[in-house]
Amino acid sequence: LEIQKEEDLQSVCEVAAHVFSDGVTNWGRVVTLISFGAFVAKHLKSINQEKCISSLAGIITDALVSSKREWLMSQGGWEGFVDFFRVEDLESSIRNLLMAFAGVAGLGASLAYMIR
Repeated sequence: LEIQKEEDLQSVCEVAAHVFSDGVTNWGRVVTLISFGAFVAKHLKSINQEKCISSLAGIITDALVSSKREWLMSQGGWEGFVDFFRVEDLESSIRNLLMAFAGVAGLGASLAYMIR
């Protein structure tokens, strides 16, 4: 894929069409297209073509909104995206587990002391 100027950005439409060409839509493919756009934006910046980045964003947005609007809405929009990729806060879970263990151990020690 050779992108050197704004006119070359139309090839991004072809990439977007190819990502969804088998009719399957999922968040992974949406992320793939957006990530590809970020990669192209980084390339455009590296060749001093920052002025093309807004056009690139428009092309990707149009590709998603025009052909995937119903799917995006049925999945809860961007809130659905966030929910799909939400990762439990592991540190918080471990801290809660340790606090519960410490509480039970403290209660046990207190009972043992009182029984003596």
